[in-house]
Amino acid sequence: MKRRTLLPFSLIALLTVGSTAAASAAPPHTGKATGRKYCVAMAEPAGSTATPVATCYPSFAASIFAATSGRVRLPPSAKPGSLSPGQLNATADDPPPPTTFVLSIDWQNVNFTGASLTWEQTSRCGTFQAASMPSGWNDVVSSVETFSGCANTLYENNNFGGSTFSIGRNSSAANLGSFNDKTSSQKWCTAKPCG
Repeated sequence: MKRRTLLPFSLIALLTVGSTAAASAAPPHTGKATGRKYCVAMAEPAGSTATPVATCYPSFAASIFAATSGRVRLPPSAKPGSLSPGQLNATADDPPPPTTFVLSIDWQNVNFTGASLTWEQTSRCGTFQAASMPSGWNDVVSSVETFSGCANTLYENNNFGGSTFSIGRNSSAANLGSFNDKTSSQKWCTAKPCG
């Protein structure tokens, strides 16, 4: 009888140890954009040292809806990277005046794929910046699209230090080449390079 009682306890102990070992073998979370699919952040005015905060959404269409304060409604099936300047600048028949504008979209992967970080502001392009990237977005960006009359300069280090990569006004870079996964801060302006 004692033998039968010990068997279930032995199995329970074995399962507990096994599941603990499996949990400790799981890869650590890297803090990169994984799990943060379609995010939106407000670019800061020139001179600000605040770190922008990103809000993330379950679909690309939902992120664009939020970034444009509901002005742009993409179909739910809209694929990331498929947004055209025409769609972004479209207005409804009787629209309220725009309250936010998309400055640029950063993409996790080349060719405008993977997670996205849409940068917005309350006016068309002027002089804006992000002295550091939102949580989970440091050293992640591999392609960029610019809108609303903006050019964009990416910086290797926080506070606009290190090497740079610039994208022209209302343009795009499908592959940042050797600058892939190096962006730690950025600026927006009306003509590249942003200084």
